[in-house]
Amino acid sequence: MLFIKSLFLNINYKLVVGVFSIFFLAQSCKEREIYSNIPQIEYKTAYLLQNAGKDSLLKLVFTFKDGDGDIGLTNADTVFPFNPKFDSISGISLNKYYFNCYVSYKEKIEGTFYNYIPVGTTDTFEYNFRIQNLTPEGRHKAIRGDIELDINISPSQRISLFNTDTVIYGVYIFDRQLNKSNIIETPPIIWRR
Repeated sequence: MLFIKSLFLNINYKLVVGVFSIFFLAQSCKEREIYSNIPQIEYKTAYLLQNAGKDSLLKLVFTFKDGDGDIGLTNADTVFPFNPKFDSISGISLNKYYFNCYVSYKEKIEGTFYNYIPVGTTDTFEYNFRIQNLTPEGRHKAIRGDIELDINISPSQRISLFNTDTVIYGVYIFDRQLNKSNIIETPPIIWRR
């Protein structure tokens, strides 16, 4: 009888240890995060770097998430829809998808922010960038991270006709499936001239 009782307790002990082991193992396995296949971005920070006591470079940082990880382009991505087709007179890209990151620019004029529209055009000015391929290796492609952009704001590069010192930047990106992300904006940024 003592042998049966000992065997029963031993089995119960092994069963309890086994159940707890499975529970802890399941808890330690990290669940994969699931994101939308349409990129989502969020403003993180912006800071200014100076040259000779004047702001000359804006570092703009934002986070991104994408469920299928198709963010960025390689140098070989030059066939339609990523081909580099430019207007020979203005030098402006005629192909929206050659670049995959766009940054708009608003100026504060008499207390209100306005999109900057260069003289002689009807389109809002945008800085454009070509983010390099960020797709991870392996089967699981969901990706998230930070992107940092360098925007030249030295006095010779300032594009406005107005003598403004307060601006807002808006950002959006495209993935390789041509899905457009949400649009984010920085808080007002004050330049030191």
